Amino acid sequence: MTSALARSVAYAIAISMLLTLGAAGSVSATTSVTRVPAAEKYAHSLLNCTRTGGFVDAQGRCLARGSGKYSAYRKPLRLHKNISLKVAWPWARAMVQMNACEHVIAGRPSLATRMRNKGFRYWYYGENIGCGWSTGDAKGVVLATHRMMQAEKQSRGGHWKNIKNRRFKSVGIGVATGGGRVMVVWDFYGRRY
Repeated sequence: MTSALARSVAYAIAISMLLTLGAAGSVSATTSVTRVPAAEKYAHSLLNCTRTGGFVDAQGRCLARGSGKYSAYRKPLRLHKNISLKVAWPWARAMVQMNACEHVIAGRPSLATRMRNKGFRYWYYGENIGCGWSTGDAKGVVLATHRMMQAEKQSRGGHWKNIKNRRFKSVGIGVATGGGRVMVVWDFYGRRY
């Protein structure tokens, strides 16, 4: 991964922790947005590596998966197909279209509304997002974003807390690319299904 990509992802992570600061500019209506299922599966694998106490290194390898060696063991999260397709992927697509890396975008529904509108009414959920600009490398953005969230272990940051939260049972993941952007969404849910 290039240092420019790492800087781009680092900036996006910092922004993703803030609430909406203003209106985001949208991309051209002709910009196509593509879902990247292989990157979604990769994001799920990295997530469960860290969740089960393993450690994801800079090359994307999982060291000591399921061991509890690097952090407390938590049961792996099930990849929830419907949350992925109905909530996480549409939000990743919206972020590409709006050129925004936010949990909340003015004029768009909140996570709670997005979940409820698609039939996920259980009240316990959370969200991590990561974004990259000037790159088409979806797996590179997934890896860089995951490693930054994994590094929050020391500070007990919000992304880290979501990864390790024992109350979450499943996760929906969406990865969207378009216009030189990559947006990644992890929507955590307190039920397994």
